[in-house]
Amino acid sequence: MTAPKQLIVNADDLGRTEGINEGVFDAHRRGIVTSASLMVNYPAAGRVPALSRDSPALGIGLHVALTGGVPALPPEQVKSLVDADGRLPARPDGLGGADPAEVLAEARAQLKRFRHVMGRDPTHFDSHHHSHRDVPAVFAAILTLAWETGLPVRCADPTMAERLRREGVPTPDNFIDEFYDEGATLADLVRILEGLPPGTTELMCHPAVVDEELRSTSSYADPRARELDALTQAAARQALQRSGIRLVSFGQL
Repeated sequence: MTAPKQLIVNADDLGRTEGINEGVFDAHRRGIVTSASLMVNYPAAGRVPALSRDSPALGIGLHVALTGGVPALPPEQVKSLVDADGRLPARPDGLGGADPAEVLAEARAQLKRFRHVMGRDPTHFDSHHHSHRDVPAVFAAILTLAWETGLPVRCADPTMAERLRREGVPTPDNFIDEFYDEGATLADLVRILEGLPPGTTELMCHPAVVDEELRSTSSYADPRARELDALTQAAARQALQRSGIRLVSFGQL
């Protein structure tokens, strides 16, 4: 018997700017987003609990951010992760010399901050810029958090999915990251939904109301508005219904 089709539509970067907050919750209320990943090291993260109270069905996980911005720990405690100004590297390739003990300490500090901000555990773990896919020390840290909490982890590629299952960590069967940039149109979204494989799939997205803070700090800004538009179109829900897809979140794994 063919497995049913279940879909987690996860919005990354919640908490990074007020415009991202607005876009993510709008994409949940009016669209098909069921889950989000919170970046706890930005001031806008403080607004998320109030927004979440009005949208309790949106699952919220921890977007472990070891690239971009500043760490949760004092910079002197994570010297191998930061530059002379106390900032994290822009991309995962800047983490090549990171001390695994400091990576784990920072990941744990971000989980502690998530619990303080949200008053609960996250629904799952993933990472900014897929650093847990590209940097072994980051994967090891997130795997440790999963062992300690029993929570799911995003499988950013098939090899990772196999490792997570071997370790007994809950994870979706499939991961789709192609709804992005020039591939983030309504036509692309409908095509993805109509071709969804059996099992549980995570679709990554980045909806936002694009604000000046986002434009000035991210190379991926304006396409987020196009994502928001596609995710809230009736045609997206119609594609779900035609394809027999059930929307779920990580908490249902």
